[in-house]
Amino acid sequence: MTVPRPRLLTVGEAARALRMCRTTLLAAEESGLLVPVRTPGGHRRYDPADLDRFLGRTHTPAPPPLAAAAPDAVHLGPAVRAAMRPLVQALEADAAGVYLAGDEGLLRFGGAFGVPRWLAERLADAPAPEELVRAHANRRYRLFDPADAAFPEPRSTGHAVAVPLCADDERSVGALFVVTRSERGLPPAELRIVEAFGRIVASLVAAQLRVADLERRLARIAAVAAGS
Repeated sequence: MTVPRPRLLTVGEAARALRMCRTTLLAAEESGLLVPVRTPGGHRRYDPADLDRFLGRTHTPAPPPLAAAAPDAVHLGPAVRAAMRPLVQALEADAAGVYLAGDEGLLRFGGAFGVPRWLAERLADAPAPEELVRAHANRRYRLFDPADAAFPEPRSTGHAVAVPLCADDERSVGALFVVTRSERGLPPAELRIVEAFGRIVASLVAAQLRVADLERRLARIAAVAAGS
């Protein structure tokens, strides 16, 4: 007996299933995290199985202790990537993205705008660049040569900056990078823009941590109530 395939979802249906707006959904697609099917008329359709994988429902690890909470790159990433677009456009840069501090403080790729899907997949599997690690550890921005760092790919050229994502308590929750091929590099005024944007992203990450903490607490309360 042949099992029928699930019906493909429209953009609106997929956005509702993921509990996100259409803009965030399309940003996730643009970053390569979601790949829609195209109808003969060119309309997007999404496979429910792909949405499940995006949400991590196929394998949900046990939640870490509250003291070891880390930002969820899967859920936070689309919002950050959507915000990267105006930053790239304002600076006329090639690309911008973030690495978020996970378990044991290690940085992991959280998404970018201006980075093709194949490269995003490679960055997600590779260690964070040394310049971003140093910016995160020292809580200071670092200018670097993309060619010397072979970042975001070995053939990269131009100028780049790594900026720490410092929350209100001044701890760094990751690092933001901007890469441009402009001959003038990144002048001081643009560096201040990147640093200001980094503080906004850090606030988003901090808010995500608070939400995750609250969700774990509510889950524990519900579990206790169900067992009483």
